[in-house]
Amino acid sequence: MGCWGLEILETNTNFNIIISGWEYQKNRSLGAMLVCFSAFLGSSLVGASLSIQRDKF
Repeated sequence: MGCWGLEILETNTNFNIIISGWEYQKNRSLGAMLVCFSAFLGSSLVGASLSIQRDKF
């Protein structure tokens, strides 16, 4: 999911593709949202695995 968000952001910075103003804002927001959400899920997964290791299940 994070790679998909970074791909959207990379497409936005390609100067060979002409993108309108609202579409640029939409793609930038969507890409940033996907990157942040995947970072949140990854950090939650790491936190959950560390808490399981501490509880010695």
